[in-house]
Amino acid sequence: MLKDEAAQSQLVNDIQSLVSSRGLKVVEATTAIHQGAASMTVVLYKESEEINTDDLAFSYNIIYPRYSIILGERDLQLEVSSPGLQRTFKDVMEFSVFKGKDVRCYSVSRSQYAVGRIESADKDSVTLSDAYFEGEEGKSVITLPFSDIAKAKLEYRWEAANA
Repeated sequence: MLKDEAAQSQLVNDIQSLVSSRGLKVVEATTAIHQGAASMTVVLYKESEEINTDDLAFSYNIIYPRYSIILGERDLQLEVSSPGLQRTFKDVMEFSVFKGKDVRCYSVSRSQYAVGRIESADKDSVTLSDAYFEGEEGKSVITLPFSDIAKAKLEYRWEAANA
């Protein structure tokens, strides 16, 4: 099942305030401390265009100094990356971040995948347009409650990209 924690995460909100001026959205932000060293992973997405290395470098150069001070004496290893073409969703917040992108969700109640474009997402469900359940004919609008989604990932059509 997908988590529902990122929207309330202080780390996500703090990093979002640092990178929003560049049109970036935080998909995921995590920290871990192990044996005196700290590691931080930040995944960013740019809605208006593809994210590039300049965006990632900009973000790294803003996040690293701030969190090396916040984490104090610990060595900080920071990784800033893009979500990739077929990202597996970890939190329900990602549905609102990736609005307009194609997604593939496994419905527990129907025991099959729903594929469609994310039209909207609220606190309880996601609405997919041009959607269909695999193995069935016809496209329509499908609304899935988050409690019914076991897993989800971005759906990238290689054939469409090469056409």
